[in-house]
Amino acid sequence: MGFEQLTMLKARLNQSATSRTVASRSTSSPVDVEREIKQPPKPPRTSADAAARAVATLQRHFPHAFPRSPASKVPLKVGILKDVLARAASLGLSERDARNGVKLWCRGQRYWTCLVEGEVRVDLTGAIAGFVTAVEAEYGAGQEKTRLARRREQIAKNRLGQLR
Repeated sequence: MGFEQLTMLKARLNQSATSRTVASRSTSSPVDVEREIKQPPKPPRTSADAAARAVATLQRHFPHAFPRSPASKVPLKVGILKDVLARAASLGLSERDARNGVKLWCRGQRYWTCLVEGEVRVDLTGAIAGFVTAVEAEYGAGQEKTRLARRREQIAKNRLGQLR
């Protein structure tokens, strides 16, 4: 964009700002056009945001079951979702947010690598609630391998796109 075009654009913006201010004086408070242009509108909340907030709430109320990073995750009791849903209302979480929060927590490298055969499973209070079986440990290892394969595929695809 050339200097002349920028000057014309600035003049148009100033003109529209003046007309908006004049029009708004008779109906409502003045509009700060400069501020509206500089600050883009906030993006709408997503379910991922709600899930992340749910995880933060779970970490705050149940630190033994949902430890904060960099501490490693611990295997959770089989059926922990029922326990979380039973307490969701008292924690200020909707059922959907609580489900998505537990789902977010139990996915990913940190959780799948903690599923080691014989490792202790914990309930919400941190009490022992069972042990990880060989089948569950194998499932966790398989999930991690699948995640790594998908990630390698994505990286290769991105490299091919950059070379073109």
